[in-house]
Amino acid sequence: MVSSNGILEQRNFQVTLPHIWDRDLSDVYDELHLRQQSFLALQRTNRALELKVQELLAELSTAKEQFCREKACDRQTQTELEKSLSLLQATLDSTEELLSAIAPQVEKHVASKQEDLPKYQRISEPQRLFPSCLQLKEVFEYIEANYHQSIGLSDVAVAVGYSAAYLTNLVRRKTGKTVNDWIFERRMLAARTLLLETNQPVNQIACAIGYQYEGYFFRQFRQFYGTTPQAWRKTQHSNVSVNQ
Repeated sequence: MVSSNGILEQRNFQVTLPHIWDRDLSDVYDELHLRQQSFLALQRTNRALELKVQELLAELSTAKEQFCREKACDRQTQTELEKSLSLLQATLDSTEELLSAIAPQVEKHVASKQEDLPKYQRISEPQRLFPSCLQLKEVFEYIEANYHQSIGLSDVAVAVGYSAAYLTNLVRRKTGKTVNDWIFERRMLAARTLLLETNQPVNQIACAIGYQYEGYFFRQFRQFYGTTPQAWRKTQHSNVSVNQ
């Protein structure tokens, strides 16, 4: 038999027990809710990590493909360079062989040109004879083109459009010589060339360079060279024979 106090205690227990149970369930629910949120956060984090890993793998794959292409391109470039170097070496070898083959002919040609050098020098002597003067260019050109004819101061003056007196003063002022002096020197240069390079008689040489009288040519030649045309030719030929 339960006392009244015991009944009261049993009733109090029955009343307070649901209150305690409800409080425990609330804590469990909160904990489960927190765990659920943590789990969802972890899932989102995992998905983000998976996406990031996939992006990194894609970039790595792209970089690998590009590296392979560049490596293949480098190999192709190296191969092409090796081929070019081989062709260049072959060209150099063939060029060296060709130069070796033609070297004797080139040396022979150079030697022949050296033998002809005095002739070329003599041909260019008229260009060195006349001074470089733009104002007298037409004068010297006319003398060069006509010295082998019977020309004088008046002919040159008419050709260049000056009076004889003005042309004489102009040429003397620019060169220290007269027009007739230049005609005379050009004829002497031509006489020397013909005496050296031909066997023409002196009278033919005199006529070829613009002298109508052989005696006048003799006097001017002696005046210029200090000897006669025949003696000068003989001396020059003797010098050439000694040098050879």
